[in-house]
Amino acid sequence: MQRVTFVRPGLLEWWEVPEPKLENPSDAIVRPIAATTCDVDLYTTQGRTPFSQAGPYPFGHEFVAEIVEVGEAVYGFHRGQLVVVPFQISCGECDRCQAGLTGSCRAVPARSMYGFGIFGGGQWGGALSDLVRVPFAPKMLVPVPAGVRPEQVASASDNLPDAWRTVGPQLLESPGAEVLIVGGAANSIPLYAVGIARALGATRVDYLDADRRRLELAELLGGQGHRGSAAGTRRRVPDLRGR
Repeated sequence: MQRVTFVRPGLLEWWEVPEPKLENPSDAIVRPIAATTCDVDLYTTQGRTPFSQAGPYPFGHEFVAEIVEVGEAVYGFHRGQLVVVPFQISCGECDRCQAGLTGSCRAVPARSMYGFGIFGGGQWGGALSDLVRVPFAPKMLVPVPAGVRPEQVASASDNLPDAWRTVGPQLLESPGAEVLIVGGAANSIPLYAVGIARALGATRVDYLDADRRRLELAELLGGQGHRGSAAGTRRRVPDLRGR
């Protein structure tokens, strides 16, 4: 099979590699059908993250896939089903997983995740591959709801949950609150947060960014765009009080 391999900054290649196999009864083999880039991926390909120096390794970690094969201990899932595959590897049963700390699962090496090579706790594979092995499949896989297109939730592996965490719990605690979102470092997460905040009933969402295109997108998503930056002096940040 083929997979996209990060070789070094500025160079990604298609490599021919062996197909993954079921290694445990709780494994599944999936075929990625919709993959997207994380905000960190751009910086990695530009040589601006620690991951930039770790190549070669399978690239990509946000994807929706079709189940191709399941182990004998996989329940609740079937061949042909569409699923979101979380980028962090977790057993779903240890005390940390049960507490919601799935990024620190005791059953696998620290930082185990797709698409980061040795930084990801081993060679788990990457989203931009013909096939991917999913361990702990009954706990890892998330069914794609009927009527939802795969490309609409390709980022549910990572960036969409990140965005929800920035506004979701707060709006559940304070329904209808006004929200300020500061963009800049990440391209997509703040914009996802704008849309999520509006969907959760925020009465107003102010979005601060220096990038014109992201400001336009924020307004399309229902936010109020403000050109500026959180970096530098306080006087550069628009005064949003009383709005």
